[in-house]
Amino acid sequence: MSDFATTVAEETRAAHKKFEELVLPHRQSLWRYCRYLTGSPWEGEDLFQETMLKAFATMTQIWNPIAYQSYLFRIATNARIDSLRKRQVQIDQYAGPDAIESASAVDPLETIEAVETLLQHLPPRQIAVFLLMEAFGFSAADVAGMVRITEGLVYSALHRARVAIRQLRNGTPKPKWTEKDEQANPLLMELLQALREGEAVPLLQMLGDSVHNDAQPGFQEYSKREMLEGSLRHRGPALHVSLEWLWGRRVFIIQAETPQGLELHDIHEYEFDKDQIVYHRGYYFCKELLSAASKELGIPLQLQKDPHIDWR
Repeated sequence: MSDFATTVAEETRAAHKKFEELVLPHRQSLWRYCRYLTGSPWEGEDLFQETMLKAFATMTQIWNPIAYQSYLFRIATNARIDSLRKRQVQIDQYAGPDAIESASAVDPLETIEAVETLLQHLPPRQIAVFLLMEAFGFSAADVAGMVRITEGLVYSALHRARVAIRQLRNGTPKPKWTEKDEQANPLLMELLQALREGEAVPLLQMLGDSVHNDAQPGFQEYSKREMLEGSLRHRGPALHVSLEWLWGRRVFIIQAETPQGLELHDIHEYEFDKDQIVYHRGYYFCKELLSAASKELGIPLQLQKDPHIDWR
């Protein structure tokens, strides 16, 4: 990079560090909201990262004091709605004003349990309203601004969600999560063997020249050459690798040997074009997703790791 580009990159990283400190109190609640809004930890993580990027990028446009939690939730809500609109998913479906008066609040303990079912029965904007008010305690006025509707329609959407939960509770059994039981892609098994044995040559042979190594929010690499000069040069502690089903996806679970024993170090996903890896997604820097995966898998989370990560 040129000296100017290097300076800009360094100043941007410094500004981003300050931004991370600013939003730190709201990260966990935002990640939970993104997870439940999408119905998937994987899609939720993508929405979470998209929200953080957009929030950082638009900071230069803010000239007055704001409530940062509302700011983040607004971005996440509208990013999700806009994404579904592009896929032509029905966004709005409101009850009439006469229906708003009834339907008492739902027990908070039932709120999150109901979300998976709601995702199958209600439009996304209604689900967002329900989550923002019932699970995260925002006022109708706050929510109206976040989802870009009137306060009256907020109450209408909330009413419809409450009624749906009552009906589903009374007549619909809670869906059970089932994992697929199919043979893994032979290329994944070949990759698993290479990773377990620590063999660099087979791994390098599988990498496409234009492979995208996506380790957001930590870094991005856009070719095999960049990976050879960057991430592949840095070796961490001894790693144990397994190929598992997690939340409906087959992923590589990476555990590190630490003084406390084996701990969840990272999660990897790979995409192939024929026999070449064209995309790799790592979740090394994704504290919230790794924390949820740690609980799901029953593996302690590694809280301290390079470079300078301390999640204690």
